[in-house]
Amino acid sequence: MSSSIKLDQLNFPKASPQAAKVLAYLSNEDPDMNEVNNIIMQDPVLAGTLLRYANSPLYRRGGEISNVPAATRMIGIKNVRSAVVMTTLRATCPTESELTKTILQHSLGIATLCKLIAKKSCPAVADDLELLGLIHDIGMVVLACNVEDEYRALLIRARTENIAVDILEKMEFGFTHDQIAVRALHEFRLPKRHENVLTHFHQPADENEPDDELKKERAVLVLAHQLLFDMRGGDACTETLFESTDELMHTLNLDETALGVVREQAQAHFSDFTG
Repeated sequence: MSSSIKLDQLNFPKASPQAAKVLAYLSNEDPDMNEVNNIIMQDPVLAGTLLRYANSPLYRRGGEISNVPAATRMIGIKNVRSAVVMTTLRATCPTESELTKTILQHSLGIATLCKLIAKKSCPAVADDLELLGLIHDIGMVVLACNVEDEYRALLIRARTENIAVDILEKMEFGFTHDQIAVRALHEFRLPKRHENVLTHFHQPADENEPDDELKKERAVLVLAHQLLFDMRGGDACTETLFESTDELMHTLNLDETALGVVREQAQAHFSDFTG
Protein backbone atom coordinates (compact mmCIF):
# COMPACT_ATOMS: atom_id res chain seq x y z
CA MET A 1 0.00 0.00 0.00
CA SER A 2 1.28 3.49 -0.79
CA SER A 3 2.17 5.58 2.28
CA SER A 4 2.05 8.85 0.34
CA ILE A 5 -1.49 9.80 1.28
CA LYS A 6 -4.43 8.62 3.34
CA LEU A 7 -8.16 9.06 2.74
CA ASP A 8 -8.56 11.70 5.44
CA GLN A 9 -5.62 13.71 4.05
CA LEU A 10 -7.10 14.28 0.60
CA ASN A 11 -8.13 17.76 -0.50
CA PHE A 12 -11.71 17.69 -1.79
CA PRO A 13 -13.34 19.97 -4.39
CA LYS A 14 -15.14 22.94 -2.92
CA ALA A 15 -17.91 24.83 -4.68
CA SER A 16 -17.30 28.54 -5.30
CA PRO A 17 -19.32 30.94 -3.11
CA GLN A 18 -21.80 31.45 -5.95
CA ALA A 19 -22.05 27.75 -6.72
CA ALA A 20 -22.50 26.92 -3.03
CA LYS A 21 -25.35 29.45 -2.81
CA VAL A 22 -27.03 27.90 -5.87
CA LEU A 23 -26.75 24.40 -4.40
CA ALA A 24 -28.20 25.64 -1.12
CA TYR A 25 -31.16 27.27 -2.86
CA LEU A 26 -31.78 24.20 -5.02
CA SER A 27 -31.86 21.96 -1.96
CA ASN A 28 -34.97 23.79 -0.75
CA GLU A 29 -38.36 22.29 -1.48
CA ASP A 30 -39.50 25.34 -3.46
CA PRO A 31 -36.41 27.30 -4.58
CA ASP A 32 -36.68 30.89 -5.76
CA MET A 33 -35.44 30.57 -9.35
CA ASN A 34 -35.16 34.34 -9.77
CA GLU A 35 -32.63 34.37 -6.95
CA VAL A 36 -30.86 31.34 -8.44
CA ASN A 37 -30.63 33.12 -11.80
CA ASN A 38 -29.22 36.25 -10.16
CA ILE A 39 -26.51 34.25 -8.39
CA ILE A 40 -25.55 32.37 -11.56
CA MET A 41 -25.25 35.60 -13.51
CA GLN A 42 -22.63 36.80 -10.99
CA ASP A 43 -20.37 33.90 -12.04
CA PRO A 44 -19.43 34.04 -15.76
CA VAL A 45 -17.96 30.52 -15.76
CA LEU A 46 -21.06 29.05 -14.14
CA ALA A 47 -23.33 30.96 -16.50
CA GLY A 48 -21.33 29.78 -19.51
CA THR A 49 -21.54 26.12 -18.45
CA LEU A 50 -25.29 26.46 -17.92
CA LEU A 51 -25.75 27.88 -21.42
CA ARG A 52 -23.74 24.99 -22.89
CA TYR A 53 -26.10 22.54 -21.20
CA ALA A 54 -29.18 24.36 -22.46
CA ASN A 55 -27.85 24.44 -26.03
CA SER A 56 -26.71 20.82 -26.11
CA PRO A 57 -28.66 18.24 -28.17
CA LEU A 58 -30.18 16.72 -25.02
CA TYR A 59 -32.07 19.89 -24.09
CA ARG A 60 -32.37 22.42 -26.89
CA ARG A 61 -35.76 22.78 -28.51
CA GLY A 62 -35.65 25.20 -31.43
CA GLY A 63 -33.53 28.36 -31.36
CA GLU A 64 -30.35 29.05 -29.41
CA ILE A 65 -30.67 29.81 -25.70
CA SER A 66 -28.70 32.98 -24.98
CA ASN A 67 -29.53 33.99 -21.40
CA VAL A 68 -29.52 32.39 -17.96
CA PRO A 69 -33.27 32.63 -17.09
CA ALA A 70 -34.21 30.97 -20.39
CA ALA A 71 -31.57 28.28 -19.77
CA THR A 72 -32.82 27.42 -16.27
CA ARG A 73 -36.40 27.23 -17.54
CA MET A 74 -35.31 24.97 -20.40
CA ILE A 75 -33.24 22.42 -18.50
CA GLY A 76 -34.98 22.43 -15.10
CA ILE A 77 -33.78 22.61 -11.51
CA LYS A 78 -31.97 19.26 -11.36
CA ASN A 79 -29.96 19.98 -14.47
CA VAL A 80 -28.98 23.40 -13.14
CA ARG A 81 -27.45 21.46 -10.27
CA SER A 82 -25.54 19.30 -12.77
CA ALA A 83 -24.13 22.44 -14.40
CA VAL A 84 -22.99 23.71 -11.00
CA VAL A 85 -21.27 20.41 -10.22
CA MET A 86 -19.57 20.35 -13.63
CA THR A 87 -18.30 23.90 -13.15
CA THR A 88 -16.89 22.99 -9.75
CA LEU A 89 -15.14 19.91 -11.10
CA ARG A 90 -13.60 21.85 -13.98
CA ALA A 91 -12.42 24.57 -11.60
CA THR A 92 -10.85 21.94 -9.34
CA CYS A 93 -8.74 20.45 -12.12
CA PRO A 94 -5.41 21.90 -13.23
CA THR A 95 -6.14 23.38 -16.67
CA GLU A 96 -3.00 21.87 -18.18
CA SER A 97 -3.62 18.35 -16.89
CA GLU A 98 -4.53 15.85 -19.60
CA LEU A 99 -5.20 13.33 -16.84
CA THR A 100 -8.03 15.31 -15.26
CA LYS A 101 -9.43 16.23 -18.68
CA THR A 102 -9.62 12.52 -19.51
CA ILE A 103 -11.39 11.75 -16.24
CA LEU A 104 -13.90 14.57 -16.77
CA GLN A 105 -14.66 13.37 -20.30
CA HIS A 106 -15.27 9.90 -18.87
CA SER A 107 -17.64 11.35 -16.25
CA LEU A 108 -19.51 13.38 -18.87
CA GLY A 109 -19.88 10.29 -21.02
CA ILE A 110 -21.26 8.26 -18.13
CA ALA A 111 -23.61 11.09 -17.12
CA THR A 112 -25.00 11.34 -20.66
CA LEU A 113 -25.51 7.60 -20.93
CA CYS A 114 -27.14 7.42 -17.49
CA LYS A 115 -29.68 10.06 -18.51
CA LEU A 116 -30.44 8.44 -21.86
CA ILE A 117 -30.76 4.93 -20.38
CA ALA A 118 -32.93 6.18 -17.53
CA LYS A 119 -35.24 7.97 -19.95
CA LYS A 120 -36.01 4.54 -21.42
CA SER A 121 -36.25 2.59 -18.16
CA CYS A 122 -36.97 4.86 -15.18
CA PRO A 123 -37.73 8.34 -16.57
CA ALA A 124 -38.82 9.84 -13.25
CA VAL A 125 -35.21 9.78 -12.02
CA ALA A 126 -33.40 10.48 -15.31
CA ASP A 127 -32.10 13.87 -14.17
CA ASP A 128 -30.99 12.48 -10.80
CA LEU A 129 -29.08 9.68 -12.50
CA GLU A 130 -27.40 12.10 -14.90
CA LEU A 131 -26.08 13.95 -11.84
CA LEU A 132 -25.00 10.68 -10.21
CA GLY A 133 -23.14 9.75 -13.39
CA LEU A 134 -21.46 13.15 -13.43
CA ILE A 135 -20.19 12.92 -9.87
CA HIS A 136 -19.65 9.16 -9.48
CA ASP A 137 -15.97 9.41 -10.46
CA ILE A 138 -15.21 12.58 -8.54
CA GLY A 139 -12.90 10.34 -6.51
CA MET A 140 -10.72 9.95 -9.60
CA VAL A 141 -10.54 13.74 -9.91
CA VAL A 142 -9.56 14.02 -6.26
CA LEU A 143 -6.79 11.45 -6.65
CA ALA A 144 -5.54 13.05 -9.85
CA CYS A 145 -5.32 16.44 -8.13
CA ASN A 146 -3.68 15.10 -4.95
CA VAL A 147 -1.26 12.47 -6.30
CA GLU A 148 -1.20 13.16 -10.03
CA ASP A 149 1.95 11.24 -11.00
CA GLU A 150 1.03 8.14 -9.00
CA TYR A 151 -2.51 8.13 -10.28
CA ARG A 152 -1.47 8.62 -13.91
CA ALA A 153 0.82 5.61 -13.58
CA LEU A 154 -1.99 3.61 -11.98
CA LEU A 155 -4.39 4.33 -14.85
CA ILE A 156 -1.75 3.47 -17.43
CA ARG A 157 -1.13 0.17 -15.68
CA ALA A 158 -4.88 -0.50 -15.53
CA ARG A 159 -5.13 -0.12 -19.32
CA THR A 160 -1.94 -1.90 -20.35
CA GLU A 161 -2.42 -4.85 -17.99
CA ASN A 162 -6.23 -4.89 -18.25
CA ILE A 163 -6.71 -4.63 -14.48
CA ALA A 164 -9.75 -2.87 -13.03
CA VAL A 165 -8.96 0.62 -11.74
CA ASP A 166 -10.74 0.04 -8.42
CA ILE A 167 -8.66 -3.08 -7.72
CA LEU A 168 -5.39 -1.21 -8.32
CA GLU A 169 -6.58 1.70 -6.18
CA LYS A 170 -7.25 -0.65 -3.27
CA MET A 171 -3.80 -2.17 -3.69
CA GLU A 172 -2.00 1.16 -4.02
CA PHE A 173 -3.89 3.45 -1.64
CA GLY A 174 -6.00 1.18 0.55
CA PHE A 175 -9.23 2.80 -0.66
CA THR A 176 -11.07 3.32 -3.95
CA HIS A 177 -12.40 6.34 -5.80
CA ASP A 178 -15.94 5.24 -4.87
CA GLN A 179 -15.17 5.77 -1.18
CA ILE A 180 -13.95 9.28 -1.99
CA ALA A 181 -17.06 9.99 -4.06
CA VAL A 182 -19.36 9.00 -1.19
CA ARG A 183 -17.65 11.61 0.98
CA ALA A 184 -17.99 14.23 -1.74
CA LEU A 185 -21.76 13.75 -2.06
CA HIS A 186 -22.31 15.90 0.98
CA GLU A 187 -20.54 18.88 -0.59
CA PHE A 188 -23.02 18.83 -3.49
CA ARG A 189 -26.10 18.05 -1.38
CA LEU A 190 -26.96 14.91 -3.34
CA PRO A 191 -29.66 12.43 -2.27
CA LYS A 192 -28.73 9.77 0.28
CA ARG A 193 -29.79 7.00 -2.13
CA HIS A 194 -26.95 8.01 -4.47
CA GLU A 195 -24.57 7.02 -1.69
CA ASN A 196 -26.22 3.58 -1.58
CA VAL A 197 -25.76 3.13 -5.34
CA LEU A 198 -22.09 4.12 -5.25
CA THR A 199 -21.35 1.98 -2.20
CA HIS A 200 -22.53 -1.15 -4.05
CA PHE A 201 -21.47 -0.20 -7.57
CA HIS A 202 -18.45 -2.54 -7.75
CA GLN A 203 -20.19 -5.40 -5.98
CA PRO A 204 -22.52 -8.10 -7.34
CA ALA A 205 -26.16 -7.06 -7.49
CA ASP A 206 -28.08 -7.89 -4.31
CA GLU A 207 -30.86 -10.22 -5.40
CA ASN A 208 -32.59 -9.64 -2.06
CA GLU A 209 -32.63 -5.84 -2.37
CA PRO A 210 -36.27 -4.91 -1.66
CA ASP A 211 -36.10 -1.53 -3.39
CA ASP A 212 -36.71 -2.21 -7.11
CA GLU A 213 -36.02 1.41 -8.03
CA LEU A 214 -32.66 1.30 -6.30
CA LYS A 215 -31.83 -1.88 -8.25
CA LYS A 216 -32.67 -0.06 -11.48
CA GLU A 217 -30.63 3.00 -10.58
CA ARG A 218 -27.57 0.87 -9.91
CA ALA A 219 -28.19 -1.08 -13.15
CA VAL A 220 -28.34 2.20 -15.10
CA LEU A 221 -24.92 3.25 -13.79
CA VAL A 222 -23.38 -0.16 -14.51
CA LEU A 223 -24.89 -0.33 -18.00
CA ALA A 224 -23.60 3.16 -18.75
CA HIS A 225 -20.09 1.89 -18.06
CA GLN A 226 -20.60 -1.17 -20.24
CA LEU A 227 -21.81 0.97 -23.14
CA LEU A 228 -19.08 3.59 -22.79
CA PHE A 229 -16.41 0.90 -22.88
CA ASP A 230 -18.05 -0.63 -25.97
CA MET A 231 -18.18 2.79 -27.68
CA ARG A 232 -14.75 4.08 -26.68
CA GLY A 233 -12.73 0.94 -26.06
CA GLY A 234 -9.26 1.73 -24.75
CA ASP A 235 -10.19 5.35 -24.01
CA ALA A 236 -12.58 4.22 -21.27
CA CYS A 237 -11.55 3.18 -17.77
CA THR A 238 -11.81 -0.51 -16.92
CA GLU A 239 -13.68 -1.07 -13.65
CA THR A 240 -15.05 -4.10 -11.83
CA LEU A 241 -18.50 -4.80 -13.28
CA PHE A 242 -20.29 -8.04 -12.47
CA GLU A 243 -23.35 -8.07 -14.75
CA SER A 244 -23.33 -8.53 -18.50
CA THR A 245 -25.08 -6.10 -20.83
CA ASP A 246 -27.83 -8.67 -21.39
CA GLU A 247 -28.43 -9.06 -17.66
CA LEU A 248 -28.62 -5.30 -17.20
CA MET A 249 -31.00 -4.92 -20.12
CA HIS A 250 -33.25 -7.51 -18.50
CA THR A 251 -33.22 -5.64 -15.18
CA LEU A 252 -34.11 -2.41 -16.94
CA ASN A 253 -36.58 -3.99 -19.40
CA LEU A 254 -34.68 -2.69 -22.43
CA ASP A 255 -34.41 -4.29 -25.86
CA GLU A 256 -31.75 -3.95 -28.57
CA THR A 257 -33.75 -1.28 -30.40
CA ALA A 258 -33.90 0.95 -27.31
CA LEU A 259 -30.19 0.39 -26.67
CA GLY A 260 -29.38 1.34 -30.25
CA VAL A 261 -31.25 4.62 -29.83
CA VAL A 262 -29.32 5.32 -26.63
CA ARG A 263 -26.01 4.75 -28.42
CA GLU A 264 -26.95 7.06 -31.31
CA GLN A 265 -28.13 9.84 -29.01
CA ALA A 266 -25.06 9.55 -26.80
CA GLN A 267 -22.67 9.70 -29.74
CA ALA A 268 -24.35 12.89 -30.96
CA HIS A 269 -24.01 14.44 -27.52
CA PHE A 270 -20.39 13.48 -26.81
CA SER A 271 -18.98 15.84 -29.44
CA ASP A 272 -20.78 18.78 -27.83
CA PHE A 273 -18.76 18.53 -24.61
CA THR A 274 -15.32 17.63 -25.89
CA GLY A 275 -12.26 19.63 -25.04
